Amino acid sequence: MALPDSGAIKLSEIASQYGGSAPHSLKDYYRNGTEGVPDTVTTANIPTSGEIGLKDFYGSSESNNRDIRVWMSYQFNENGFGVTSQSSTAAPSSISAVANAVAWQPVFRAGLGYITSASISISQNEDTSAYSNNVVLYGGTSDSAVTNVVAAWNAGSSGSTGGARGYSISWNNDGTINSITNTSNTYNYGIIVWATDNVSTANSNGYTWFGFKVTNPPSFSKGSRVLGGTFYSSSSVPQPT
Repeated sequence: MALPDSGAIKLSEIASQYGGSAPHSLKDYYRNGTEGVPDTVTTANIPTSGEIGLKDFYGSSESNNRDIRVWMSYQFNENGFGVTSQSSTAAPSSISAVANAVAWQPVFRAGLGYITSASISISQNEDTSAYSNNVVLYGGTSDSAVTNVVAAWNAGSSGSTGGARGYSISWNNDGTINSITNTSNTYNYGIIVWATDNVSTANSNGYTWFGFKVTNPPSFSKGSRVLGGTFYSSSSVPQPT
């Protein structure tokens, strides 16, 4: 849990957050100093040298690596993977990849020291039912409220050829989104449509926590992985404690 954003703060609370051996000195807690305060967006106000005060630590937190993987597949010889509820920081696990199955991503903090770039691929095979919101990116201002739609994709139906689109996502150091860019298109990529774009609203509202929801189609005859890319393999990512 992060240190308080205002009010009284004690050196003992800082030591509890960042560790270290007694007797504690505030100058042990320079950013990336003796006690290893990490260089992240939440510690940006903590100096690396010189004058340092208790108020420099408002809202800051230690970071630990966390598994934020997510995917969902249909008839592709693999189960889905993720969590079963929204706004969860729990460890992901296997999810049965049946029709209409849903995998939520463990939510993550974006920004300096956390995640600043990612790539995703969104696929839809032929002979598969069209459906809306097969991939949705949610955002919010805390890990417990990642409930607002930032971007959503729909998958169309084709009886001849499947298709896929690839996107690059970049975040600013403060954790807001810099851009979501279409970087690749494969086969009948027109059946993947970026249907909802609320990126500007997300940035104006200060969303810095994010997570994907991935849903399988209601019916299918040929298999595909709905969502792939960075979050298919991101098993050890620094995140706030």
